[in-house]
Formats: sequence, C-alpha cells, structure tokens
Amino acid sequence: MSPWTCISCGAVGRESDRNNPRIMTHDNSSEFAAHERFLRHAIAFEATVEQVGQSVRATSIASYKIEWLDARMILLACSGNLFFSRAGAPGITNSSISHRLLLVCAFFQGTTVTESLVSEGQYIKATSALKQDYELLTRIREVKAGQAVAGQTPNVRHAPEGSQRFYGELNKIAHPSNPDLLTQVLAITRDGDSVGPSPVPKFAPTTAASLYELHVWLILEVFREQLLLFLELYPNETDLLPSIMPHFAIALAALEKAGFIFS
Repeated sequence: MSPWTCISCGAVGRESDRNNPRIMTHDNSSEFAAHERFLRHAIAFEATVEQVGQSVRATSIASYKIEWLDARMILLACSGNLFFSRAGAPGITNSSISHRLLLVCAFFQGTTVTESLVSEGQYIKATSALKQDYELLTRIREVKAGQAVAGQTPNVRHAPEGSQRFYGELNKIAHPSNPDLLTQVLAITRDGDSVGPSPVPKFAPTTAASLYELHVWLILEVFREQLLLFLELYPNETDLLPSIMPHFAIALAALEKAGFIFS
C-alpha cells in the first residue's frame, strides 16, 4: 500500500486507511485531534448548504405554477421517448444533423442540474447554466441555418425572435460586476452601504419564478428542435409522431394556460 499525506498538516497514512483518519500516523496526537475537529467544519458547512437547499427546494416547488411543473415533466418524457426509442437505430445523417444532435444531447444531459440550481436557491450559478442552455439553443438554430462559425459564441440573432432580452439579463448576472444587481437577484436587504449576504441559499420568490419559467421555455424550444431533427434522421418512420404529439399537445395547452404565447 502506498502512503499518503494530509496536505494540511503532513499526517501520513496508508492508502487503505484514507477514510479512517484515526489510523493515520501523526507525531502530535493532540494537534491531529484539533486538526480533525477543525476539518469537521467543512462537513458541517456543506451539510448545512445541502439541507437548506432542500428546504428552499420544497418552498420553490410549492410556489411554481402547476402548469410549469406538468409541462416540464411531459416535455422531458417526450424527449426521452425519442432518444430511447431510437437508441442505436441508424438514420440519415450529415454534418449539420450530427452537430445538432450533439448539442441537443448536451442540453438534455444538464436539465436536472439546471433545475436543481434554480429550485434550491443557487440563483447566480443557475443564471450561468441557463445562459449556456440559451447558447445551446441558439447554436442549434445557427447550425440549421448554416451560419455557425467554429470557435465563436453563437449569434443571438438566430435565437427565437423576441428572446434576446433573456440573454442580455442572464449575461449581466452571470458576469457579477454589478453588486446592486446581485443584491436584487439574491434578495439581500441593504442597510446603507452594508450588504449582509448569506453563504447558504435563501428563497427569493420572484427570482425563482423567473428563472424556472425560463428553464421550462428552454426545454420547450430545444425539444421542438429535437423533434424536427429526428424527423430528418428518420423520415420514413411513421410511428415517430403519433407516439409523441398527443402528449406534446397537452404540454403546450398547459403552458398556454400559464401565459405562454405561441405564434
């Protein structure tokens, strides 16, 4: 077994004992005990953030419109149905189709993480994730238009019309150079010039609702692109639409009830 060393205090132990700090050799047992007690603050800190995040999550879910929750679940079911029902099936492809499929996969891989950031009060990190999701959607449409340039940020003129303002707002928050904006997003109360931020999440109802609604809208738009993409991949498969469209229609009806406007 190779020995290992604690980089903080130099304590040495066997590789097999990595998870048992009491077996580690240490010249000063009292010093090590103090060090061990100190490191427990890391566990307590992360546990507190996690526990508070779960509490924020419960409050967030209760505050969302039921139509958003239902539509998100249906849209993800539709997407998963397309992916898994055609897994391993060869289709018609070209560089545009392959590129778009890669982008669609990247988007849907991250939907759970994005939702967790939004619903558990990690609003600043959530805006960065949503910004990337918006860029993935834009790039999909840019590739389809034959205008994508490798190595360059997607041009938002290819994003759905009228949505560019979302990207502008996300950019402002994702690049945290404006303390007033951060204060607004985190719902931190000001007392003169002093700001009292918290290292654990806090529920901000307006921010949570805005970010979650955008998250659902992005899922809708990327699923639309996925559906069109699969029709290109499998143009002769007659069962592709009938298995999806009734459920998709229910999701659209729910979002329309929640205030989404479809042109």
